[in-house]
Amino acid sequence: MNALNTLSHFINRGAIVSATLLLFTASSHGDLLNIEDCIRIALEKNYDVRISENATKRAEQDVEIANAQFQPSLAVSTSDSFNTQIRSGDRLDGAAQPQSNAQSNRLTVSKSIDTGGTVSLSTRLNRNYSNSTNSTINPRYNASTTLSIRQPLLSGYGPGVARANRKLSKLSLEQTQLDFQATVLTIINTTEAAYHSLVFAQEQHEVRKAALDLAEDLLEENKTKEETGIATSLDVLQAKVGVANATDRLLRADKAVEDAQDRLLTIIGEDSLLGTALSVEAPDVGNPPMPEIDSTFTKVIDNAPRYLTLLNQEQRRQVELRRSKRNRLASLNLNGDYALTGLEGSALAAYHDVTERESFNWQWSLSLDIPWGLNEKKANYMKAQIQLDTEEARTSREKQRLMRDTRIAIREVTTAIDGTSIKELATELSTQEFEMEKAKFDAGLSTGRRVLEAQQRMEESKVSELQSKIDLLNAYSDLRELDGESLKRYGIQFD
Repeated sequence: MNALNTLSHFINRGAIVSATLLLFTASSHGDLLNIEDCIRIALEKNYDVRISENATKRAEQDVEIANAQFQPSLAVSTSDSFNTQIRSGDRLDGAAQPQSNAQSNRLTVSKSIDTGGTVSLSTRLNRNYSNSTNSTINPRYNASTTLSIRQPLLSGYGPGVARANRKLSKLSLEQTQLDFQATVLTIINTTEAAYHSLVFAQEQHEVRKAALDLAEDLLEENKTKEETGIATSLDVLQAKVGVANATDRLLRADKAVEDAQDRLLTIIGEDSLLGTALSVEAPDVGNPPMPEIDSTFTKVIDNAPRYLTLLNQEQRRQVELRRSKRNRLASLNLNGDYALTGLEGSALAAYHDVTERESFNWQWSLSLDIPWGLNEKKANYMKAQIQLDTEEARTSREKQRLMRDTRIAIREVTTAIDGTSIKELATELSTQEFEMEKAKFDAGLSTGRRVLEAQQRMEESKVSELQSKIDLLNAYSDLRELDGESLKRYGIQFD
């Protein structure tokens, strides 16, 4: 069973994926890599996903091992021996040079049962040959068919003990599946954050490039005005410094793009794209949905692996408690055998005697073992009770923390939504201020320095707006990781 059952064509390209963000133009950077591609590649190639999936596969084999305990077992044995003496030492030997041959063959089928015992059915055929004249049947075939049972009656008795290992192995498998699901959610969130960082870096690059173009235009205008006597050499120098600063910011933006791209490719494990110029889709954050705390918390409790993991641990402790409760008793074991036998001069005749059921034997026994005071057994039972209480406390504590984290995550989203609106307004203001200052400069009513200052404020406002939108996207990603909605978003299903 593969823990990751379906990584289908990613549906719901997202509640906030469709358009472009501000100045972004996909064709300006290279090959387009959308977020769905990144998630698909990450789930196929990320090493953490691979390690976690292998842990799930190992747990599946542990379940097979535990189930094998209750599968029938077949055992076959055979032996042959020959003995000869140079002379007889007793008249009862019946031969001057005694010789004998003994052969034994046995077939046993046994099976563990849910009561904690073992049932087995075996058949044995012994052949004995001797040159003694005292042997009345020679060769002699002794056949038997035996039904045996070994059953604990106190400690070790019952399905709660017998099935414990199977139940625990299945719970361990569920645990690794939850761990795998948590790994997938983490990788999705990490990939989305890295993707958003690359979006921001490329968007910022566009802003810095546009700012450099404006600074170069302003420099040319100042040179022209200097030639006509309207501007001074200081105005030209200020414009040159503005170009130099804009160039520096563009170079830093180039580096930020390359760094963000490397981080993204490292996370998704796609080394073949290293050194390739990529472009990414800029999600649209227009009309973002406002999460509601009660419905979100319900999804968190139903889907959060870290909470489901504690519920799983609680179930494990309950299984161990039931087993310890039974095993605190003294050991009382019942052993019983019933055998039909046959003795003839041929194997077929000997087994015919067995079917006649006239020759048989049986035995049973009880064994009681009482450790002094049963202190170890009682201590193990008390320990199991304490462990269960601890897991219940951890589960309740985690539920509290999840409620807290849900409120925090929702506040992050709502704050980011408000922050985005504020940053958009600030960008609009700084853009109008720049345009007004530029118009004054063209009319000879302002200086180049004031235009440069207005341009820089506009540039930083645009970058700040970009960052606020990336913060909003990351806040949504964190919330989706918490409530498990990332799996539905990308069409990922588990067995």
